[in-house]
Amino acid sequence: MNRLNKPVVTSETIKAMEDMSFFTHSLIFDDLLIVAQRETNCFVLWTYDGLIIIDAIWPAKEAFNAIIAAIEDVGWNPDTIKKLVLTHGHVDHTGCGKWFVEQYHADTYLSKVDDTFWEEHPTKPDRSETWKDYNIDHYLLDGETITLGDKAIYVYSTPGHTPGCMSYIFPVNENGEKHMAALWGGTTPPWTKAEVIQYLKSLNYFMDAAKTKNVDVALSNHTSVDNGLERIAYSRKRYSYMPNIYIIGSDGFYHYCQVFQSMSNDILKKIQNFR
Repeated sequence: MNRLNKPVVTSETIKAMEDMSFFTHSLIFDDLLIVAQRETNCFVLWTYDGLIIIDAIWPAKEAFNAIIAAIEDVGWNPDTIKKLVLTHGHVDHTGCGKWFVEQYHADTYLSKVDDTFWEEHPTKPDRSETWKDYNIDHYLLDGETITLGDKAIYVYSTPGHTPGCMSYIFPVNENGEKHMAALWGGTTPPWTKAEVIQYLKSLNYFMDAAKTKNVDVALSNHTSVDNGLERIAYSRKRYSYMPNIYIIGSDGFYHYCQVFQSMSNDILKKIQNFR
């Protein structure tokens, strides 16, 4: 069977990131909820001391309401939201965070580099609703650990997609069995040779970290990279005897990362051809 080795990204893909007319969600592990619109994901990690939000989709009240509704739908209490952890400073990830800060007083986490990047280089500078609109409480550094309750999120500096992009590895559970999940923070490679080389360097670093941590679960913050909407639909209807589609093993995670390498190589070829 002829299978894709990288996503097909078009202008429609980019436009769909702002479509707040559709949301879906699923409890993909006993302690991990995914909430998505057509192109972008948010994750909610349960701990015995409260909830951690990872990325916040788009700066629209509809996105915030969808995340809260999903939390309530799976039987969790949004009043226990304690932390908002961001992968990078693009508006489709900093997203609706201001409402988590205003309503739940969530502590916020991002790299200092990307906090500055978010403020000085907004994704859509001509639209004020996409400008930086809340403060970051904790500046993340490579090798740090974010802890809450029984959970630890391991932090890795992976610049390339943005100057201060971060990626994360953390434990999740299914039926009492522990797995290690990895979230590569910056989905698409940048557009200059030096930045793509840095992106690939960061990817190799994260892949090595994932091997050390025995990662067997691949998470993406964009649905176009991992058949995200289809995986959520499967998870919503999965019977107890069916496998968890997010558990792909260490070899599977290595092959998943080849998607980002393929995209990077394509961009390097285009850069070379333009010379």
